[in-house]
Amino acid sequence: MQDDYEEKYHRVESEHWWFVARRNLVCALVQRYASARGSRILDLGCSGGVTIQQLVRAGYTDVGGLDVSPAAIERCRSVGLTNLHAMDAQAPDLPNDSYDLIIASDVLEHLADEQAALQAWCRILRPNGVLLVFVPAFMFMWSPHDIVNQHYRRYRLPELQASLAAAGFETLRRSYWNFLIFPPAALVRLLQRVLPPIRGMIHLELRLPPAPLNRALVALLRLENWLIRQGVSWPWGQSALVIARKPAPTP
Repeated sequence: MQDDYEEKYHRVESEHWWFVARRNLVCALVQRYASARGSRILDLGCSGGVTIQQLVRAGYTDVGGLDVSPAAIERCRSVGLTNLHAMDAQAPDLPNDSYDLIIASDVLEHLADEQAALQAWCRILRPNGVLLVFVPAFMFMWSPHDIVNQHYRRYRLPELQASLAAAGFETLRRSYWNFLIFPPAALVRLLQRVLPPIRGMIHLELRLPPAPLNRALVALLRLENWLIRQGVSWPWGQSALVIARKPAPTP
C-alpha cells in the first residue's frame, strides 16, 4: 500500500471497528482450529502486530509475524515483538512443514502471483495444518480504495475456494463476512462510479468514527462473528473467508 496510507492504517488498526471486529473473529477461529497454546502460528501481513499481541494475551506462546513492509516490522519491534520475518508473503523463505496455523488476513489480494503464494503457504504448513484466509469480496466493489491499497483482485467465494484447491488445500468452511453493512457499502461503491470523486474520500475511510458509532459497529460485527462460529455462512459480505487445511499424505 502507499506509504502515507500505511501510516494512517497503523494509527487506527488497534481501535477502528473494522479491524477490531475482524481480529475478534480471527482470534476466535485460531482458538478453534489450533486450540493448543503451544501451536506454531504465523500471521502473514502482520502489519503493526496487533493480532499477534491479542493471541499472546490469549496464551499462545509461539506466534510469529511476516510482513514485506519495513515500517510494519519496525512497529512490531517497537511493541516488543521479536519473532518476525521481513519478507515477501508470496515467496516466504521458511522451512517446509513449519506451522500449525497460518493467518492471511487481507494479504492474498496484494500478491501478483496468487498460486505461487498459496503453494508456498501450503508448503510451510504442517500436514493437517490450517490456513485462515480473508480477502476483499466482489469485483463490482472495486474502488479507489483498492488502488491505493495496491490490490490485484477481489474474490467471490467459489473463486477463492478453487484457487486454494489448485494449491493443494481442502476447504473446511467458507462464508462471507460483514454481511449487514454490505448493502449500504455496495450502494456507496456504485454511487462512486457515477458521481464526481470526493477529495480525501479514500483517507476518510481510515478515520475513526465517533466512539459511540465505533462501538456500535464493533458490537454488530461481533454478533455476526458469533453466528459464524455457530455455523452460519453469510451469502454476501464485504470480505470472503475460507478456512482450509493442508491434507496429510495418504499412507
